[in-house]
Amino acid sequence: MMNQSLSCPVYLLGLLVFPLVTCTAAQVLITPPANPLDSASKPVANNFVSLSIAIHFFQDYSRIGTEGELPNTFSRNLLSSLQESTFLAPEIRIGGTSADRTTYVPSQNTTILQVSGANGIPLNVTLNQKWFQQCFDEENFPSGTKFIFDLPLVRNDSLALNNTIQGSKWALEAIGERRLEAFEIGNEEDLYVGQGVVPANWTVVDYVARWKIFSSAVSERALVPSGLDSNKKWFQGLAFSGLGANPAWTTQTAFNANVNENFTLKSVSLHNYPAGTAPWVNLGNTFMNHTAIVANLSQVKDDIAFLGSSPSTDNIVFNLGETNIDFTNLNMDQFEGVLGSALWTIDYILYAASLSINRIYLHQGTTFGYAAWQPIATTSSPAKVRTPWYGLKFAAEAIGSHQGPIQIAPLDIVVVTSNLSFTNTNTTAFGNSTQTQIVPAQLLTSEKISAYAVYESSSLARIALINFNEWNGTTPYPRPSTVFRIVLPPSNSDNTGNSNSSQPNSVSTRLLTAPNGASADSDLTFGGIMWNYTTQGLPQRVESVPGIVQVERSTGDGSITVKVGASEALLIDIRG
Repeated sequence: MMNQSLSCPVYLLGLLVFPLVTCTAAQVLITPPANPLDSASKPVANNFVSLSIAIHFFQDYSRIGTEGELPNTFSRNLLSSLQESTFLAPEIRIGGTSADRTTYVPSQNTTILQVSGANGIPLNVTLNQKWFQQCFDEENFPSGTKFIFDLPLVRNDSLALNNTIQGSKWALEAIGERRLEAFEIGNEEDLYVGQGVVPANWTVVDYVARWKIFSSAVSERALVPSGLDSNKKWFQGLAFSGLGANPAWTTQTAFNANVNENFTLKSVSLHNYPAGTAPWVNLGNTFMNHTAIVANLSQVKDDIAFLGSSPSTDNIVFNLGETNIDFTNLNMDQFEGVLGSALWTIDYILYAASLSINRIYLHQGTTFGYAAWQPIATTSSPAKVRTPWYGLKFAAEAIGSHQGPIQIAPLDIVVVTSNLSFTNTNTTAFGNSTQTQIVPAQLLTSEKISAYAVYESSSLARIALINFNEWNGTTPYPRPSTVFRIVLPPSNSDNTGNSNSSQPNSVSTRLLTAPNGASADSDLTFGGIMWNYTTQGLPQRVESVPGIVQVERSTGDGSITVKVGASEALLIDIRG
């Protein structure tokens, strides 16, 4: 996306006689190709938007009651909502640092016990078999939900291997072959040295050696005896932190150490949390910033290229197996739990899809600030839908439910200017005087404006627009908008360029917004719909907010003109 100039400021003059105001106004011009270019993504999975859930919180998401006595209908309804958007239920990876610290105890009476630790991560977790039976009950999830289950690798005592085998057997019995996507073993093994659980000279070679011992044992003592299809691959490997920021711990170094010597890997996973708690972290510049998202995610290009470089690896897919906005789980709600973070979620997911990442698993936890919903009440907070949910839902709707190839491509933006005249009626009165308001220009650059095309079977289907310019309810001027002129193809052309005369005369649009802007932690709507706990996660129409809005195509060039306010996102369905 091209870096462009600023739009002009608009002056709102506080006069009793409203003047005619003329200025040179900037618009964003977008011309999406009718068919995907070679630079577009490979086909995107319908359930590209998937979830990772920390194991110590999985019972909260799947069940309710102190011992998980009943299914969590609230969670199931939200998961079903994502399935309704994409046809396929999101995959769920159960894992995290807590999974690597888990012990499976047959004699334990309660389903789960844990010793609390820093940043919402327990020092250890113990589970009994009933936890598996209840948490993976099919009644908890939409039909077709598949799972990745993370087994421990961090322990290296005499009982460690048997513990991992026990967990794999219980998981396999509860999940079943039909619903098992893969087993992981270990979590962020590149951080083991810093955690003091391995010697200081621990390397990727040591990790690979241990991983092969554990994965071979799981295959021989759990998968084979259970009769799983031996022609399928059942493991996801690596799970390194920081997108391989440590050059000694990358996809390539792991494969150079023969991690796939036995050809058991179906996928590899890296983890990513783009920010932390540094003093420079803020909502507008750190998260509401498309340029930063591009720079962060582009690090995976080398991993994807490596996997595609050899016949021995080109059938192994690359997943972002655990990721979210910030690695700090607690006390960051001002960044993680607001409309701005929902906009980040949309851009992050769609850009990741455009890179041909196979699937993205947004990490969740009951008390985590970036969670899409809080599944149960805690002593300090009720169960609720949180703002990142709207980012998941928007992105899922953008990807859609098409049963053919879906491709995604970022769109270039071009800033153009035109003379705009309007009668000013905005006054701010103070006593017997009036005050001039100045609305600062919107920043119309690739940092603050993001756009994507979504193609279905090589035909343009949807366009997503994100305006990252920051505006809040406390900002001392009305919410400004950016005008987008989108020159649509003359018709929905097929992949040979042939015209389809059924092209509608209008397109439909849905807006993601909140009255209080970027820092809003409530009252979000998408297409006039709100989700909350009071309806058990079912959609609720907000009559005071526009729903699906039809926009007429120009009779001249077939273009459309739409406005997207600061700190808003718009989804356009080309099919009307």
